Amino acid sequence: MKPRHRSRLDTQHGQALVLGLFLVMLLAVALIYQFGVGQVVGRKARLTHAADAAAYSGALVQARALNMQAYINLTQTAHQVAMAHLVTLGSWSQFAAAQGQQFVTFNPPAHVIGMMFGAQHLAGYAASARALALRDMARTGGQLPRLFAEHDRIVRHVLLAASEAVHQSMQRARDQAITQVLEQNFPQSAVTQTALSSQAGSVAQPATVVPVNYPADRSAPLSWVARNHLEKPYTVRYQPTAGDRRFLEDVVALYDFLDARDHVRRNSWMVQYQCPHLRHELRRRGRTVLDSNGNWQSTDTQSYHALRSNQYIGCYYREYPMGWGWIPGRANMPGADMPYSENAPDHFGEIDFWRWVTQATGWNIFSGSDNPLANSRAVSGKPQWEGGGLVPYYDVRDVYRYRPLGFTITVKQHFTDQPTLVVTASAETFFEPASDKRRYRSEQPGMWHPFWQAHLISNPHKKED
Repeated sequence: MKPRHRSRLDTQHGQALVLGLFLVMLLAVALIYQFGVGQVVGRKARLTHAADAAAYSGALVQARALNMQAYINLTQTAHQVAMAHLVTLGSWSQFAAAQGQQFVTFNPPAHVIGMMFGAQHLAGYAASARALALRDMARTGGQLPRLFAEHDRIVRHVLLAASEAVHQSMQRARDQAITQVLEQNFPQSAVTQTALSSQAGSVAQPATVVPVNYPADRSAPLSWVARNHLEKPYTVRYQPTAGDRRFLEDVVALYDFLDARDHVRRNSWMVQYQCPHLRHELRRRGRTVLDSNGNWQSTDTQSYHALRSNQYIGCYYREYPMGWGWIPGRANMPGADMPYSENAPDHFGEIDFWRWVTQATGWNIFSGSDNPLANSRAVSGKPQWEGGGLVPYYDVRDVYRYRPLGFTITVKQHFTDQPTLVVTASAETFFEPASDKRRYRSEQPGMWHPFWQAHLISNPHKKED
């Protein structure tokens, strides 16, 4: 019995070893598979992070371009304000020089001004004699028109060209940034941008298999394509409109030097019994305006209006121009708010003032508020300044004003030992005032405030119209 029992035990020896080897093989296969899956996950995670960084960098380039456009528009505004100051300085210098000339020729006499309107106006009139040296500053070829022309050159040939270049190169600069970020993340791989297919839609993710080769192919090439979320370009070139002129007028209203310079001083006693309520007047008129053609003009005049009376027309004002200056910019004719005559006599020795006015003009010499004869002197002696006028600018397309500028990139890495890895990333550039000041919170998106920022977003499903 014992030998037979021992024989049976000998025949069962080693069966557990077979089972153990089988389990070891299964474990080895599982470990190899797990290692391969880890390699695939690692490759895809690396590609995903690179795509996110590239998309964010592209959106950041867009934000910088839009902020640059905002800075250019603000700089254009600053140059327009400077040009408004220059034309105002020009009319002031002309006005002061003309008034100095009138003072030294006693037309009207200084003591009359002092007697009628006080010592302060007498002192101002007398001080104008020192302003004769300013006569040449505003003349054609003088210092002020040269500065005006230089501002106009910068506006038209520097800033406008820069704005055009930013507009044309924004998407190209974005794509270059995306390529550079991918190259930095995959220095051993060739990175190429491909054209967007007309049938581009959601990208099908290929089935993931375990890579065969290890280590992974670090030189596997990459390709990527961008899809914009908006059909049309985000920014567009606009021509100046009445709204833009109002905006500039609001800006120049911040400067007291450019305010209207309108003042009237009257003597204190009765002059004519026929019109006891009227007095002699010293009228100061001056204003800096942006006309309908986007051209800066500045006018400064002052006249002594002596109250007269006769049997033909009754009480009227006889104007004695004291100072005048008009810088028309590119304009050839003054506006309707500046009455004048091209044929005004240099003096009225041969014809009465009131008779000439009633026969040759439509001026109001009974209750008017202008200085038409001083205006006529200003128009006849106007200098011609080169340049001026508003220029086109870039702003957000109206239909996209409240939409962000977004895009989606699809990045592919082409391996030889497994299917191509495909990832997508989306980012957008948006307008958000980065200031705690409440006055910026109500600003609508546009190219007038540098508040453009960038962030990553989830992938949208379809392109917006």
